Amino acid sequence: MENTKIKGISTIIWDCDFTIWRHREDELEELIAKGVGIPYTEELKHQYYGFFEAFNSRFKDEKVTFKRVAKLIEEKMPIILKYGVTGAYFLDKWLPLETSIVNEEAIKILEYQREKGYKIIILTDWFMESQVRLLKTYGILQYVERIYACNNEYLKANPKSAKRIIKAGNESEYVIIGDSLNSDIAFAEHAKIRSIWYNPLKKENTTQYIPNAEVAALLEVIEIIE
Repeated sequence: MENTKIKGISTIIWDCDFTIWRHREDELEELIAKGVGIPYTEELKHQYYGFFEAFNSRFKDEKVTFKRVAKLIEEKMPIILKYGVTGAYFLDKWLPLETSIVNEEAIKILEYQREKGYKIIILTDWFMESQVRLLKTYGILQYVERIYACNNEYLKANPKSAKRIIKAGNESEYVIIGDSLNSDIAFAEHAKIRSIWYNPLKKENTTQYIPNAEVAALLEVIEIIE
């Protein structure tokens, strides 16, 4: 799509996972190595990724809580129960895990945006403690004014999620940057704010959600937001 300038912005909302950082392919192996007490198998791998597929649909209409996510882990990863591992224990071991690779372009842009006086907000569909740890690790937390995580809250795709973030009447001052059409760009649509779709793999948009701009490299954001 052909991008046009996005003007009048005072607040920039950033997604974390697969935007500021991406996850290593060996994340599950690292989690097992941290003493979860389960052998690594293809069955476990299959169920692990099945959990991700179920996460957004399960919490489409209800708030995310630790207890509910732990229960979903047990439902989608029943293999762990064979080894006496509960969903809560698995999640406890998972949240402190650091298996991500930061996008260096994101660091540069966040620093630039902060110097320019933009208010920077993090909006994430994962738990606060995990995301704050990574933001600290990558030296990004210093640029962030506020973090909105999913702890006891709705996911971005739920229209109710915008009420705690977007100030009514000031929608034109916000823009969100994220990789997910069904999450980040969907949030922009129901929040009535503008959006930038980070699409490094240049995927085709087959959803109903239309971003205001699309970038394959995050550095392009500098030329879009004014």
